[in-house]
Amino acid sequence: MNKKLARALPRIGTFIPTMQPMYADYKEVMEAHGGKTFSEIKYDGYRVQIHKSGRGLKVFTRNGNELNYACYPEIVKIAESLPQCILEAELVGEGNGHKEVFDNVKKRFRRAGISDKSLEKYLTSGVVEGTPLSLRVFDTIRFEKRGTLYLPLSERRAYTERFDSTGIVPSEIEVVEGVDALEELVVSSFGEKQEGRVCKNPSSQYVPGGNTIDWVKFKRSEPLDLVVIGVYTADYGRDLPFTSVLCATYNDETGKYETIGKIGATRNGLANEINALIGDKLQNARPGNVVVSEKLDRDAFSKYVPDLYVDPESSAVLEVKAMNLNYSNNWQTCGLDEGRAFSMRIGFANQVRYDKGPRQATKTSAVRTLYRLQEGSK
Repeated sequence: MNKKLARALPRIGTFIPTMQPMYADYKEVMEAHGGKTFSEIKYDGYRVQIHKSGRGLKVFTRNGNELNYACYPEIVKIAESLPQCILEAELVGEGNGHKEVFDNVKKRFRRAGISDKSLEKYLTSGVVEGTPLSLRVFDTIRFEKRGTLYLPLSERRAYTERFDSTGIVPSEIEVVEGVDALEELVVSSFGEKQEGRVCKNPSSQYVPGGNTIDWVKFKRSEPLDLVVIGVYTADYGRDLPFTSVLCATYNDETGKYETIGKIGATRNGLANEINALIGDKLQNARPGNVVVSEKLDRDAFSKYVPDLYVDPESSAVLEVKAMNLNYSNNWQTCGLDEGRAFSMRIGFANQVRYDKGPRQATKTSAVRTLYRLQEGSK
């Protein structure tokens, strides 16, 4: 590697597009990683990128937005003792099992721009003391005046392990060799109430915005993070702004959003939560950056046409769980090829992903890989 490139210093305070894991099977991982992989616990929290310098602190969510620092006093305090650095970490809570941990992180989340009155209520409610948060560092892309962005992960890991004090510790990893050993570890992690594992190639560089087989995730059940591109307003006697939403994946090859399913939004007031984010952005016209099936122009498919649309680039991301994926002749456009497209069987909305932007939604290529893995496991 070019020594000058290896020493390149990422600019502290400027968000670096995050590297993202993809999907593969156990054999593909071991082959791509040269027979050895770093298998890391997948923490169920909010991913953050921490920038610390002598001028102060900036903490970004995975979509490049800064945290509302007043809502995270313990994280600000933890950062006071950090050296100059840029870290990738997971913001995690306490709890028994991955679901309770994530619920506690979500309970603490507040977007930037909340009113002074709401902030005061938040800080005096006891939620900060009752649900404390901490950091699990999983990558170091700058340490003091040393650029580590282009170093292999095995060398970056040595820097990551330096962050081990109250409230901030390195992620837990195991070095795994062999397909059977990897499968055994992933399966056992599910039995221990972990969400899953992320396997990383020890020789891989950190690729800003990258999505390669150098990082692969295995999860207990893989939810899809989908962009809301339309709403259905029929009320069925419910006092809600809409009852269902049309969701889409992001195709990073075309820059377009492709529909994958209509999802109910009446559970737990989810429609009101989504409406707070997109209610003032709804429009009659179909957005030009959404691929919609020609079938929706036929009378027979009129019930599937949303009553209103929203530009996906300014929309909300919704975590959706599905029993499985289908690939058939339908009215969706996700991966559309010769009339066949991907869709969800028995999908339901789980929660709004405030920490993700539209372009961090599940990609069409990821759906294609998930379907291949699903069919290969049968």
